[in-house]
Amino acid sequence: AHAPREAFLTHRRTPHPTPRTAMAQDGCQPMERFSFAKNGSAQKSWQFCPSSRDPGYSASGAGGGAYPSNGGRGGTYEQRPYSVSGYVNGYNPSLPAYPPTRAQLEAAAKTGRQGPSTGQARSGEISEMMSRQVEFERARSQGQMPPPPGQDFSKLTESSNGMSYSGHGAWDGPAPRGDPSKPAPGTPYYVNKPPEQIHDPTKEERDVPLGVGKDMGRLPMLGVDSAHAAVGLKLGYRHVRCGAVSTDKNLIDAGAAIAKHGRGGVFISAKIAPSEMSDPAAACHAVLKELGIDKLDLLSIEWPVGGPDAVDECWRKMESLVDGGKVVALGLCNASVPVVEAVCKNARIKPAVNEVETHPLMAHRKLVGVCRRYGVVPAAHSPLGDGAGQLINHPKMAEAAAATGEGKPPTQTPEQILARWSVQRGVPFSIDAGASDAVVEACATSHDFRLLNAQKVAIDAMEPPPREGGVRFVSPPAGVDFTFDDPFLGGVARPGLELEKAGLL
Repeated sequence: AHAPREAFLTHRRTPHPTPRTAMAQDGCQPMERFSFAKNGSAQKSWQFCPSSRDPGYSASGAGGGAYPSNGGRGGTYEQRPYSVSGYVNGYNPSLPAYPPTRAQLEAAAKTGRQGPSTGQARSGEISEMMSRQVEFERARSQGQMPPPPGQDFSKLTESSNGMSYSGHGAWDGPAPRGDPSKPAPGTPYYVNKPPEQIHDPTKEERDVPLGVGKDMGRLPMLGVDSAHAAVGLKLGYRHVRCGAVSTDKNLIDAGAAIAKHGRGGVFISAKIAPSEMSDPAAACHAVLKELGIDKLDLLSIEWPVGGPDAVDECWRKMESLVDGGKVVALGLCNASVPVVEAVCKNARIKPAVNEVETHPLMAHRKLVGVCRRYGVVPAAHSPLGDGAGQLINHPKMAEAAAATGEGKPPTQTPEQILARWSVQRGVPFSIDAGASDAVVEACATSHDFRLLNAQKVAIDAMEPPPREGGVRFVSPPAGVDFTFDDPFLGGVARPGLELEKAGLL
């Protein structure tokens, strides 16, 4: 570090009897140390050395730019006895300076210069250290001691143990292999199969919290439609998903099954149909009456139709139901990224859930990510593709079913694989009304196993490219004017994605 500014202001140089061998009070080193590096940074920094500002150093001073016989100091930089090297090492002259560079030592050894001429002997710890290193370099250059491998700078190249080294110190041999446990360069990353994670059912996430900064309950990972309420509750399902009072004919039976099982621990959700958006309070009371309960855990807009204003107006009326204690949390269904962003921006009570069609052929990766960033839980309806053969009989499904590994159940149906795929990515699902009781029973085991790495890779590979937009198996009901948005619409722009969708990548 440089000396304090006060040192510059109060500095007074005391003349030395032997100018070429002494060290200035400001810490500057004898110039002879840099006689072999006269074009280096030290010369350029000379003007910042306190001693250089002494009037006696000026070229017009005593001696006319040379060492005067009377002991004055003047002349060019090369003729001045002090350099800035010692100064930059600290104000205290007794502190050691930076050791000479290898280039300086080699230059000194090559020219055979052991020290200054007669009458200019080195003195002090720094000079002794430099002299020893110069002698060391000279001895090594004469072959009197073997250099370490790859460090013989006097030769163009050398060999040691079959390896070649260059004279400039760069490694000429093969590139180091690095960690032998990692794949070698140029080989696939998964040369060695990564270890399978050990499945522990006791550590499974069986429900997810709703609400940001406010407790709105917990949504179970496994749910069933109201048509399967009786069977599902017996099998361990804890979410009964009901529809709107105008479209769900199973509400009364579902209410009876819930009453038989007990209301405690059962999460009940319902929907507002497009025709009910003008009066969601009446629709909610009708559902509560049909089910025989006094409160819903979740009430969602089934199809966000009518434009942003209609959705906002319906949402404000639904917020009053939360204030009145009839509903715990509010949600959306079939909402795209722009709809989720708009509702989250304008709503007083933010949506807690967005239930959309989600399966490997319509993974909704962007929508899932955006929902999570807004604190909205993404949930899946039609996780089995509504039983469509295009999903169940997909070649990748056969590949996943054929995979072998430790921890895989002896028998595994495609429905179990699809249900577990949703659970494993943290997306709660509900089995639709069209599924059979056998499928409901099979999917109830989704917490009992984990997909193998090979199975997960095969299922993920089913997703179509962005330019195709995915495959939907669910359409809006007749009479509902609703058009699905592009699943990649909204959110942060991704130019590469746009190019891929346009078929340019």
